[in-house]
Amino acid sequence: MPSRTPRKKLEDLYIPLKIIGDNDNEIVINNEADIFKNSNKVLVSDTAGMGKSTLSKRVFLNIMQKEEHIPVFIELRQLVKKPLASQITSRFGVDTNQPIEFLKQLPLVYLFDGLDEVDIENKDYIIKEIRKFIDDLGEPKILITSRSESYLSEFYDFTRFTITPLEEKEAFSLLAKYNPKGDVSKKLISGIQRSRDRGLKEFLSTPLYVSLLFCAYRHKTVIPQKKHLFYSQVYEALFESHDLSKEISFVRPKHSKLDSSEFHLLLRRLGFWCLKNGGKIEFQKDQLEIIVQEIISTTSGVNTSAVNFVKDLTTTVPLFVKEGSNLRWSHKSLMEYFSSMFICNDAKEKQQSLLLYFYNSNEWSSYKNIFELCADIDFSSLRSSVVKKVLEEYINYHNSNYKNITNKRIKLEDIEKRVSLLFGKKYGFKIIDVEVFDFTDEIFWNENNPDALAVKNNCKDKSTEVSQMITFLQDEGFVYGVSILSREDMIVRILKYKLPELFLDKKDKKEERDKKEERDFYVELYSSSIKKNKLYIVSDSPTELINNSKNFQLINQLLLSSRSLPLDYQKVKYELDIIIEDSSNGIDQLIGELG
Repeated sequence: MPSRTPRKKLEDLYIPLKIIGDNDNEIVINNEADIFKNSNKVLVSDTAGMGKSTLSKRVFLNIMQKEEHIPVFIELRQLVKKPLASQITSRFGVDTNQPIEFLKQLPLVYLFDGLDEVDIENKDYIIKEIRKFIDDLGEPKILITSRSESYLSEFYDFTRFTITPLEEKEAFSLLAKYNPKGDVSKKLISGIQRSRDRGLKEFLSTPLYVSLLFCAYRHKTVIPQKKHLFYSQVYEALFESHDLSKEISFVRPKHSKLDSSEFHLLLRRLGFWCLKNGGKIEFQKDQLEIIVQEIISTTSGVNTSAVNFVKDLTTTVPLFVKEGSNLRWSHKSLMEYFSSMFICNDAKEKQQSLLLYFYNSNEWSSYKNIFELCADIDFSSLRSSVVKKVLEEYINYHNSNYKNITNKRIKLEDIEKRVSLLFGKKYGFKIIDVEVFDFTDEIFWNENNPDALAVKNNCKDKSTEVSQMITFLQDEGFVYGVSILSREDMIVRILKYKLPELFLDKKDKKEERDKKEERDFYVELYSSSIKKNKLYIVSDSPTELINNSKNFQLINQLLLSSRSLPLDYQKVKYELDIIIEDSSNGIDQLIGELG
């Protein structure tokens, strides 16, 4: 039996990650960092692959090294529907009727990792248990990590951070750590530096994608340009040469006796099963074997046993990792890749209805990665279903809003831009006067902020996400903005890179302003007639101060600063007409009479 490549320590591969809070405070999580230096309750939320779990483990090591507290690391997907305090004390081997009182006696720090990985069917219960656990303990030191999703509002009293994307030099440093000899990393870095593809910047900014890039490039010296190509190359690398420790010609025999395409077929079905069942990524071994056996029994042309397939998943094609008696996907995004491939390649005539189902779901924010992957894998089906629905919603929104703004001094093009900027979102802001603002008021810095709640309550659809942004000015004060984002906004952001021609041309230089111009704009906003310390929720009311002729364009610029993406009505209408006329995206015409 060939020997395995020795596992590396976290310290060997870790690049210090920088996190930034809602109030712009930064912490570099190196081997000396104290993530709790300003707050006992910390929430780190970000997108897939940004290094949340790795950061948690670095925090765990730091606490151990200081020897002042005992870290309790919990992967939240492993919790069951039982009181959280009891589950923790049982891990200490303690049986007590008063688990909270027992835990209060110990100098514990709680690291709760991966709230987004909890099954949907258990999520409400687990969130309530965590909330109760925190309230019962009083003021525990606790870190929670999760993807950015709407349920995080439950943790209103936490100091919130996001992870700063890697800079190019940091990404190159990480690549070098994966390959200390430099025979692969130097060639890869050279290839990246020669590439003019802007898409690579997204991959280099995300630790997971940097790791996958090295894995894929080590197997095949091609730099993939899209997410699904990343995962495809990673799969090929793992299937054909395991952990890349062997020469390229070496192919480890598979217990399942399946070839690459057959193995991929079962993975697609398994991935979709997981997605359909609340995003499940962890199983007991026998449970996984039962599920796989059910999949095999309904998949014609594939002959293998569930036992051997599951064995391959942790050995010869290690997409799963073993932790005690549990098996889990090595990363949630791998499950999402295979399930997206199922939707786009296997679902066929049901593909469009599946996409619409996930789009209309109350859990739509959980499927962001699915929509992004499907947009790359098969945009035609997404275009004729979800995109068509969103464009129709935009037309209806455009035709029914801002008809009350009749002030002749406000340009029609500015009204058009305002409508486009607010589609799929609700926006509120407050210009803060620092002389009367209390910076010590903790409620201001979290989602329980009354202003944030007021903007959210103004939305008809309660299935939304809250995004807050604060822009400081040196002497004048600062602007606090709240964006309530919807499923429409999620798709609009996908359209920005798939159909950029649908967006308004950037004719106003202030839309591409540098730092000085940015500051000049906020100074102008601060010195305008808009009242300080008053919450404004942007609407089409003609009597609002923010909608008079002097302030209307200024508010448009503020919306642009909040990362709104304005669609072009005429171009959207034209694109929608094309979709309605030919939903096949040219396929029917190509097939012609053969069909």
